[in-house]
Amino acid sequence: MTCYCSSVAKLKICFILCLYSAELTGQGLSAKGFISSSDIEKYPSSDFLVSNQFFSPNILEGGKKLFRESSKPSAQTLFFNYTIPVVVHIISQNPYAITDQQIIDSINDLNDAFAHAGRYAGGTGANTGINFCLAKIDPDGGITNGITRTESVLSDFDQDIENDALKNLVSWDTKQYCNIWYVQGIKSEILTSFSCGVWTRLHEGGYAGLSSGGDYRDGIVTTEFGYLLAHEMGHYLGLLHTFVIGSCTNTDCSVDGDGICDTPPQSVPGGSCTNPQNSCSTDTVSGFSMDVPDLNSNFMSYSGSCTNEFTEGQAGKMRNNLTTVRSSLLAQSKCDPPCGENILASFTRSNWSPAIGDNIIFNSTSTGGTNYQWSVDGVVVGTNSPGYNQTFTQTGKFKVTLKVFNTNPDCYAAYSDDIIVNCGVMARFYPDKREIASRAPFYVDSILFTNRSVNATAYQWLMSKDTGMNEQVVSTVFNLNYIFLTPGNYSVRLIAFNGSCSDTTEKFMFTVHDATPDGYLNLADVECFDQTKIKVTFDVSNLGYGPIPPNIPITFYDADPRSGNANKLDTTFFTRDTVQGKCYGRAYVYTLDIRKTGLNQLYAVFNDSGTTNPLVLPNTKFVESNYLNNVAVANNFQFKVTAAPPTATLEPGDTLQLSVTAEHGIIASILWSTSEDLSCTDCANPILIANKDITKKVMATSQLGCIDSSSVLIKVPPADDYVIMIDSMQCANNDSLHANFTICNNFKRGKIPTGLEVSFFDADPLSSGAHLLNPVFVTNNTDTGKCISFAHIFKGITAGKIFAAVNNDGSQIPILFPEDSLFLEKDYSNNISSFFYQQDTVSLQPGDTSVIKDASFPIHINTNLSNPGSINWLPGDGYSLSCTNCLSPVITVSAFSLVQMQMENQFGCVLSGETKIKIVSGGKVSIPNAFTPNHDGHNDIFYILGSREISVIKDFSIFNRWGQKIFQVLNAAPNDPSFGWDGSFNGQEAEPGTYVYFATIIFTNGSEQVYKGTVTLIR
Repeated sequence: MTCYCSSVAKLKICFILCLYSAELTGQGLSAKGFISSSDIEKYPSSDFLVSNQFFSPNILEGGKKLFRESSKPSAQTLFFNYTIPVVVHIISQNPYAITDQQIIDSINDLNDAFAHAGRYAGGTGANTGINFCLAKIDPDGGITNGITRTESVLSDFDQDIENDALKNLVSWDTKQYCNIWYVQGIKSEILTSFSCGVWTRLHEGGYAGLSSGGDYRDGIVTTEFGYLLAHEMGHYLGLLHTFVIGSCTNTDCSVDGDGICDTPPQSVPGGSCTNPQNSCSTDTVSGFSMDVPDLNSNFMSYSGSCTNEFTEGQAGKMRNNLTTVRSSLLAQSKCDPPCGENILASFTRSNWSPAIGDNIIFNSTSTGGTNYQWSVDGVVVGTNSPGYNQTFTQTGKFKVTLKVFNTNPDCYAAYSDDIIVNCGVMARFYPDKREIASRAPFYVDSILFTNRSVNATAYQWLMSKDTGMNEQVVSTVFNLNYIFLTPGNYSVRLIAFNGSCSDTTEKFMFTVHDATPDGYLNLADVECFDQTKIKVTFDVSNLGYGPIPPNIPITFYDADPRSGNANKLDTTFFTRDTVQGKCYGRAYVYTLDIRKTGLNQLYAVFNDSGTTNPLVLPNTKFVESNYLNNVAVANNFQFKVTAAPPTATLEPGDTLQLSVTAEHGIIASILWSTSEDLSCTDCANPILIANKDITKKVMATSQLGCIDSSSVLIKVPPADDYVIMIDSMQCANNDSLHANFTICNNFKRGKIPTGLEVSFFDADPLSSGAHLLNPVFVTNNTDTGKCISFAHIFKGITAGKIFAAVNNDGSQIPILFPEDSLFLEKDYSNNISSFFYQQDTVSLQPGDTSVIKDASFPIHINTNLSNPGSINWLPGDGYSLSCTNCLSPVITVSAFSLVQMQMENQFGCVLSGETKIKIVSGGKVSIPNAFTPNHDGHNDIFYILGSREISVIKDFSIFNRWGQKIFQVLNAAPNDPSFGWDGSFNGQEAEPGTYVYFATIIFTNGSEQVYKGTVTLIR
């Protein structure tokens, strides 16, 4: 399936097709990365190698791909927007040689690659809708720039032995961040091959894979950025290479090859982007209109610096994996800083590989902060100082963290470094080969194990084999060059010593293949010749590693010589050439005089002297690893015709070109039967128009009068394929949901029929816990397009995932397709869509607050409601508004106020919001000396005002002139009339006059003070 749009009107169609064409082909995938720069000299004519530069310098336009739609979308068309937070760990012996700006530029470049923009904009690639940010929140919750720096010799490491050690240096939670380890070199070996006596060994520049486990090792290792990082990010999101070495299998494009249907099958790594090779001829099986060149411009093709694109199918698969296997990366926003301070924490340490007893000095290189908090494994240590030092007295891994802040300790930047303390020795080595073959005396090989241990003075090399060799010390030299005489599965470890201190590497496990030669005889062609003779064309190949010498006998028989009933034919043939290991030998032509006619079976035996009956191998002095493949047989030399394809499954209206070929003869005449749906009946390549299941038979006559027949079986199954996408969802009538959705028919000649049902559910309807949300929607449309948009209202307003099932009436839960469908489809796996409905909310800004009396300020509505139908600010006491139906009125507050509003969406759902506004005075404590409780709304209440320094009014009491207490309130809030005296006593208005008050006030600093005085009540 391609996802290209031919017009703006089809954008919604493309959205749906791309979303549902992406399939998760498996979890726990692992993929090797790009070939490294060190292999350039091995392949000087190839373009697929990685540049030595930090970024790949040149982008070349790739080979054009023939898609089934003629128009392509702009690279700026974006249907999705997923952001992945990344952290870049610079592992180097000089980690500060790479600047922050270079890392920022590399992530920007990665975003261009995934958007098919910038220097990657050429060609026909897809905008994946996936982008990346350097994390702004670190695992401790502090501000970060998403970059760590670790000094270590593991910057140049052996992937097979030291992957765990590298990632143990530093790793952020792989469920929340995409970890990228930038290193200087990787010792590895990929795409190893042995051909005609010559080994080819390539090295990678990075690696990554799709993992759902959340292991600390999950992430990307790279030696370069640019297109290499885009390639590895493709692996991280579940993409495979576009090629499968030596295979063009394309029976099911969603499984075979890279599992992507819009990348043509490819059997070799990518080559030139300007003149791409065409390594497979099975492209049309997956829907290409003709056989096309390999897609060498693709990031997953190994074509190097000229790669610049992902296809729509790859983009869909990555999005699908991101929202399923790696969905936790999207669960939290790590791309926005946790607070507004411009602070960045970082520090250096004095010892990159400490031993027990070493003192490490940590020096802050932070910016923007004035306070420092150091901690070790979460325990605060040291002082408020930019420096800290500690002596570690035991081995282990210790997390040292620096938090930097200004006046607000809750707004801080954080940086952590894992300190790995050992006894002082690090054992390290790497092999120069990872796969060899050996067996004396045929062919022997060796591996050089290069020792690069740190602080060691003595060494032990330990080796074992799966059979016949328990682990034992094989050498104590510094570098081990070991000659292998026998094959097997070996493992090697290195123990490095310095006195009583020692360290041991992980096991390096490798295979030494059996180098014994293995001859294989292939009968390329057998033809009748001069009636009583047979012309045999054959070649000898070597499936082993050791060479096959010349003068090896080959004997021919008229039946299986192992049965004892065969006759030897003519004389024994002897080879004339040496055949190197894993190599095809030269072709030989030999004419056998069998002295009779009608022979239709021939056996040929390699390494057979022809002296045993029945045949028993070996019967020469030449030793092979396998004698089971020494016998070749050819049958049925007669004229034979084959119609192609033997069977085909088509969609209604499709056309198919039939063909007929002949073996062991030349066709003289042809007749197809019947003529129904065929363009011709006496031609070799008629065109069939698919209409129904049918069988076509062809009869062919050879120039020598031989007749043979063959048949083609055509099947035409259902072709319609309905998919649904929920576009939006809003509350309706306070008890229902209004859904906008689109239904498409993926069949290229399909349409949306009237009477197609859509059911909505509150959970996945493929499980038993779902409930139907009535009513069921039924199409009743006059538009006959492939994609149509609809609207529907159904009961239910609970937030969460809402599911829609097309071609289903909701009567059965769980749904069972195709039984629960009215219309037949070719694919029911894409009939269900989901939408996360988030309930509408409203709040007021500012929230509950305090202001100076008679202050005016704007008050705003915060809501996720995109299109409110109406806004109504409710009247209240103590304030006035500049408008009652706008989003942001100006409010003037004269007293404590409860401000309320209501808004309604376009579908009749009502939301409410409110905020409380208290009054504070300009002074520390302000107590009026008179008030007029005449209910005119002004100065009606006698209460205590003050600044924010007041914590609580412990006691506020008022007495009349006879000393009688007429009002008291305890533990009251300042600036709140509800805690004041309204001028009444025992339900009656108090007389005008002078009254005495006492107020005990507690301040925020803990102090307490008594205020007393008089107030005049004026009527």
